[in-house]
Amino acid sequence: MSNDDGATNNERLMAACREDNLELLDEVLSSDPKSFDVNYTDGLGNTALHNAARNGSTECLEILLYFDGINVNIANRMEKDTPLHKAASYPDPDLALSMVQILIDNGANIKALNKQKQTAADIAPGDTHTEVKEFLERAALGSNYDARDIAGDDDDDDSDGVPSDDE
Repeated sequence: MSNDDGATNNERLMAACREDNLELLDEVLSSDPKSFDVNYTDGLGNTALHNAARNGSTECLEILLYFDGINVNIANRMEKDTPLHKAASYPDPDLALSMVQILIDNGANIKALNKQKQTAADIAPGDTHTEVKEFLERAALGSNYDARDIAGDDDDDDSDGVPSDDE
């Protein structure tokens, strides 16, 4: 798909991630930033991240996630799936796990529910994707905590600089 066939840069961005075409992706992303929207949605509400996750393109995911303002939590119109849902249900469990980790590391909402009220952990095929399910479940447990809930080394406000007997 080239500019010659009338495709917009948004359409080319979507095609690049759907086809795992890194050359086309680079071409679009190297063009004028005003000529495309990294959060563009097609008629079904899918973004380039949805396409990359649905098609197992970890490289496209990683490249797109470098963009400031990219929204990893856009739900599509049909299933209300986020890119994390698509990644968790990808047929190859190793690739699925890799994509899930990438998305979570970049702020994907582990608790996002789709139209069927399922999280990404709920839709990961249990018989083949046990590592994906376990990773998502552990991540969901960890997301119940806020950084303010975890004491850091510098949180001892009344210290006089003398170590305790335990140190």
